[in-house]
Amino acid sequence: MSYKCDMFGGENCEQYNAMMTALVHASDAEGHKDNGNIYDFLNLPKSSLVCELVDALNKVGYQITKTN
Repeated sequence: MSYKCDMFGGENCEQYNAMMTALVHASDAEGHKDNGNIYDFLNLPKSSLVCELVDALNKVGYQITKTN
């Protein structure tokens, strides 16, 4: 899947778009408007949800890192 979200603008838009892109990828949705697949995915247990989102972020080229 090559979907890349660009629905957000303004401050922090790259982070919001990255997270939405990861959510779409992790949920196997057809895009950010595919609410059925996205909301089904969000019903995962919270630890699985976090792991799936982090893995999807990594797959689309982002990494969460701590800043000081």
